[in-house]
Amino acid sequence: MGNNLPFKSVIPIQVRFSDVDMMGHVSNTVYQTYYDAGKLHYFDEVLPEMDFINIGVVGASIKIDYLKPIFMKTRILVESHVTHIGTKSLTMEHLLVEEHTGEVLSTCSVVMVCYDIKGQKSIPIPEKWKNDIMRYDKGVMIR
Repeated sequence: MGNNLPFKSVIPIQVRFSDVDMMGHVSNTVYQTYYDAGKLHYFDEVLPEMDFINIGVVGASIKIDYLKPIFMKTRILVESHVTHIGTKSLTMEHLLVEEHTGEVLSTCSVVMVCYDIKGQKSIPIPEKWKNDIMRYDKGVMIR
């Protein structure tokens, strides 16, 4: 993962019965929904004006590493931060962490593109967004 600074945006996730597969652990197909919850929580904290109706972000690339299984009773947190900002895209990193031990169970890196929803095209990231992200997450690299 990118920088080694602490993740400020943290949200607890409840593992639901429907998340667990026949082997007794959370299905790998469910992890993305956990990371999406972390992404939305981050944007609510840092860019509350993002409305996903006019201007938002869309995923361009996602990489998930599954380090340890997550079971039904595991208490997990999603930690999220932005590591890079480009002209039209940003890179966000997430961790799924066991709440009591701090053990990292999974990592995720996502490249998202700023998107004009109504115009159906990518657009430059607004300067205000860049400034708000850099104020919230220290160590963000500008590309």
